[in-house]
Amino acid sequence: MHDILYAVERSTVKSVLATIVHVEGSSYLKEGTSMLFQENGENIGMLSAGCVEADIAERVKELFDTERVLTVTYNLKEEGDAGWGQGAGCNGILYILLEPVTAGLKQNLLRVKRHLDNRNPVLHIKKLDKNFIQTTSFYVQKTGETFGANRDELSFTTDDWNGRKSGIQLSNGSLLTYAHLYKPKPRLVIWGAGADAKYLVSLAANTGFFITLCDWRPALCNKEHFPLAEEIHIGFPEEVDKQLSIQSDDFVVIMTHNFSRDQEILSLLKSKAIKYIGVLGSKKRTLRLLNADISSRIHSPVGLSIGAVGPKEIAVSILAELIQNLRMYDKKKG
Repeated sequence: MHDILYAVERSTVKSVLATIVHVEGSSYLKEGTSMLFQENGENIGMLSAGCVEADIAERVKELFDTERVLTVTYNLKEEGDAGWGQGAGCNGILYILLEPVTAGLKQNLLRVKRHLDNRNPVLHIKKLDKNFIQTTSFYVQKTGETFGANRDELSFTTDDWNGRKSGIQLSNGSLLTYAHLYKPKPRLVIWGAGADAKYLVSLAANTGFFITLCDWRPALCNKEHFPLAEEIHIGFPEEVDKQLSIQSDDFVVIMTHNFSRDQEILSLLKSKAIKYIGVLGSKKRTLRLLNADISSRIHSPVGLSIGAVGPKEIAVSILAELIQNLRMYDKKKG
């Protein structure tokens, strides 16, 4: 969704936002997945394994100049020549909401983007009739305040849906309530701006992580060397630590290749409730850094054990472990 919001902010062409609001059975992607169809043909995101996108691209041509919201249904269980799921291995029915990005919707989406950029989640509530046609839509901020259409008598908070499955949550007679939590990008704090960090920054940023890069050497730690880093902090560990505002769901990877600096960073992090701290180097080296046993939240050596050789493969192994921990954390919260 972050790429879609980025495009909405910058694009001047007409567009339609397609969102999976309900799935019966199995599907490649789940409820809450969105794709932006633009009039110039430059579409962003995906909704399936290529089963429905071409048909939707044709359908939205009739919506670019309207404010008409439409729900379309695709039965991917049918595998005949005319079936949407032919060869895809899907076994579900998709209900996809198509919304022209009007001035009002664009304003709401840009407001969502500002909240996410400030590291705050936004809960999106849609009311649908029994035919999955949208009747109202509003957004709930972390503070409980809302924007968009007027909220109803039901009480929703961002905490209610943190880690919960998106989709139809309530059914009240002929009215359905759809909920989806837009979450900020997971934040990866990388200590160390050496040459090997470039591969990790590139991979993690392109996978959807918000990158914060920290180092005491301005000649290395800069936008020229790390264009995909969204935050750069230059300074020694103790002074930078005061600027970071580390949160419990942040990921931290230490890869400075400097023993005393690594030791200082670990000393600062030990008292913080961070779910993941990865340390580059051998387990023996980390034991020396800590001068104590390694706790379960400290991953050393950092990365999945895949026999990685060289900085590129090591970056892949680190990213794989980050994703593994991110998804396991989401499952536990759900």
